[in-house]
Amino acid sequence: LTILSPQVQSVLMPLVRYAASNLSEDSELSTLLDWQFTLSTDAEDLIQWQALANLLVTKSEKTYRKSLNKNNGFPATDEGRSKKEEFLAIVNSLENSKLIASVFELPAITTLADSQVVIQALTKLLMLAATHLWAVFQSAGEVDFVAIAQSAQLALENEQGVTDLALKLDYKISHLLIDEFQDTSPVQMSLIEKLIEGWQPDDGRTLFCVGDPMQSIYRFRKADVSLFLQATEFGIGHLPLTRLQLSRNNRSHPAVIAWINQAFQRVFPADDNINQGAISYRAFTATRPTVEYEGVQLHPLILEASNSDDEESEVESLNVKQIEAAYVADLIVNLRAEVSGPNPNKIAVLVRNRSHLSELVSEIRRNYPQLKFQAVEIEHLNDRQTVQDAFSLVCALHHRADRIHWLNLLRAPWCGLTLKDLHTLAANDHRTTIWQLMHDETRLQNISEDGLLRLNHVKSVLASAFSGQGRMPIRRWLESTWLQLGGGKCLIDAGDNRDVQAFFDLVEKISRRGHVDITALELGMQKLYAKPDIDADDSLQFLTIHKSKGLEFDTVILPALNRQPRHADNELVLWQEVMVQHHLHLIAAPFTPKSASKKNAPLSLYDYLKALEKERADNEIVRLLYVAATRTQRQLHIIASVKKNSKGEIKPIANSLLKVLWPAVEEDFNSAEPLELNNTTTEVLDISQFKPQLQRLDSIEFGQGLLADFGMQSAKINIQNINYPSQTDSTNSATSDFHKHCGILAHIYMQLFATSDLNAWNLERLQQCQPAMQKWLIQQGHATYISQQGAAQVLAALQTTLGSEAGQWVLQKHTEAASELSLMQLQELDIKNHVIDRTFIESIIDGNKVRWIVDYKLTDFDETVDLMQAAETHRTQLERYAGLFADEGLPIKKAVLFLSIGRLVLLA
Repeated sequence: LTILSPQVQSVLMPLVRYAASNLSEDSELSTLLDWQFTLSTDAEDLIQWQALANLLVTKSEKTYRKSLNKNNGFPATDEGRSKKEEFLAIVNSLENSKLIASVFELPAITTLADSQVVIQALTKLLMLAATHLWAVFQSAGEVDFVAIAQSAQLALENEQGVTDLALKLDYKISHLLIDEFQDTSPVQMSLIEKLIEGWQPDDGRTLFCVGDPMQSIYRFRKADVSLFLQATEFGIGHLPLTRLQLSRNNRSHPAVIAWINQAFQRVFPADDNINQGAISYRAFTATRPTVEYEGVQLHPLILEASNSDDEESEVESLNVKQIEAAYVADLIVNLRAEVSGPNPNKIAVLVRNRSHLSELVSEIRRNYPQLKFQAVEIEHLNDRQTVQDAFSLVCALHHRADRIHWLNLLRAPWCGLTLKDLHTLAANDHRTTIWQLMHDETRLQNISEDGLLRLNHVKSVLASAFSGQGRMPIRRWLESTWLQLGGGKCLIDAGDNRDVQAFFDLVEKISRRGHVDITALELGMQKLYAKPDIDADDSLQFLTIHKSKGLEFDTVILPALNRQPRHADNELVLWQEVMVQHHLHLIAAPFTPKSASKKNAPLSLYDYLKALEKERADNEIVRLLYVAATRTQRQLHIIASVKKNSKGEIKPIANSLLKVLWPAVEEDFNSAEPLELNNTTTEVLDISQFKPQLQRLDSIEFGQGLLADFGMQSAKINIQNINYPSQTDSTNSATSDFHKHCGILAHIYMQLFATSDLNAWNLERLQQCQPAMQKWLIQQGHATYISQQGAAQVLAALQTTLGSEAGQWVLQKHTEAASELSLMQLQELDIKNHVIDRTFIESIIDGNKVRWIVDYKLTDFDETVDLMQAAETHRTQLERYAGLFADEGLPIKKAVLFLSIGRLVLLA
């Protein structure tokens, strides 16, 4: 109505009626044959609006008509020519033809009724799903962020109206500051409106919202930049806002800012638009001084067209990615050489999707090992070989018929069977499980001596694991089996231990009642990422653009600009809030598959919302590129590889970042010289020709068994039964892990003492175990000097215990003695596992018997510590153990053996 106002419409009415009278009754303009009243914005007038728009503009070019003829209702008569000239004069005075043409993109009103039935059914389904979700939340004892936001709103206003909490907050809150306001979601906006509902414009309270709409890039989190525009124009709730626009940039140097202003002025939409989520560009000025090497550099990697006119093959696409990866790696080397000294040049490589970095990561690890980088949530945890091997172990232990994972278990470095031995073992029998084949003496006769040594090692460890299955927490059972196989010795990089621990943490999280859901484990692994390189500093970082928001770097490299994102699937339901006459209206439509027989069918509501959603997404892509470019302080390098088509033309790929930036860089790319390639750069890595090198432990590791390293040749130790001691004085996770591992080591040897000849453990033999102790602690991920200290601490405590009267008495042979006894208890449909360090029955002089329960603690004490008070802190744990023997009918004595001082403290 801003263009075709009631006054303009009244002038057009007689002319349009004249044109309609000269056309047939089935023409589109016939709906305006009796046009007498001004058209409104109601949906009932859409057909008339579209008919009028068809007379005013052309559908193809969306421009006002320059000429009319008899086909438009203006015959070649004197009256017709007069009416036509009058009509064209009015048309020439109108503005914004694209806005008039936009009515063609509106869905037909007949499709609204068709959608309502499905929407009503889906609404009922979603209400049931929401109710069921709350039941799941209650059973799990946790909620998501949406539920928290909804609870906050219900706390402020419920069915009875404003709550007491809202009134209390209204009294207390005087000033409200909202940062990053451009990323506000509708739920958050509703919460803000409830918080300020009782405020008055001049009551002394202030609402201050800070944000940059050009940096709104979180639509996938339901952030809506339209809310920023609405607040700017209409305020929030009933409170008007005063707009203050900042224009100073304190991050980037002048040359960078000048290029960004020039380029993005041509890329951003021309005007703000609430419904389209469009933000126009706001230029800014630099406050920092000019420095050396500042500026923006384009790197057009122009490749000649292939011989075929068909779309480029997968091999050709891979070749382009490899060429670009090598170019980026060389650029990083050159940039790091520019700046030397104590403060290195901080470089960030930013990409739209994580997958766009895979070739660069592979290139650097293959040909540039000197480049150490931090990849923040880039590499999936399940892409790490050590984690894949641990996952195969979990799958194999939980399903003996899982042939693929059993074969990988035998191929993993802790076993490392050759392909020849694997073929001998399993090639001719696809029905028998691998575990059964490992016990087939006939097959084992044809396996090499080295292979037998490795198989026997795996068999002994897995046999022990199967015997202990179900007797301990699932995470401890799996992790200890992995350690006994030699998984700790098979770590490749310094940070692999962190990744494996993250994997076992996930196993512990998703395991329920002694069972691991393999499907849930796989899904969980896809959501976890490998930790950054432990040897790398922050001078070279690989991030997605979303992860880089809020950060800044000396130099930013934007590669892979000519790559498409992942293709999005059609949503089951689309909904959108659109602004109509300053009021928001919710529109929803279900998915409607297109039929080939309805090519000329009217535009559906779903198609309209999908087009609007794409327009909003396209506008956000512009802002995403802007965020990436503005992360730099001094240098910005824009890299895109483009192949010429068969006509020698250069065109960016649709939906790519280069397509977005094309209006600003087209001239530079068209004038760039093609990239000169040699045989090395054009060589494609063919995966079919790749011959992986077998990584495995040396056979000497299996000579006397892995436990021989710990001086345990005379006894079989079940490491998975060790009770992890708690450390209440730990200040951080690293210290806690160190204390825990020292405690595990002490428990291992205490179990060994109790299950072997105690007299054989003299001082000399015990001291010979110190190197093995230190080696074990190193395998757990601790530094060498810390492992030396830990081994010395454990050795000293064990020496003290063996030399004490209390230690000798606890460890000697007793009736029904057991060390590291694992017992499971069913409590209210929940299974709990208990591991008792030492228990036995003592026969008293009068013939009575007493059950002893002893807990080991590796704790350093000084002379001032009250041992009874220290032991009391473990009473709850010991009483829980005692409850397991309540049905035995014997008196129970509970005690704590402090290993570092060799004292046994009895709890009354």
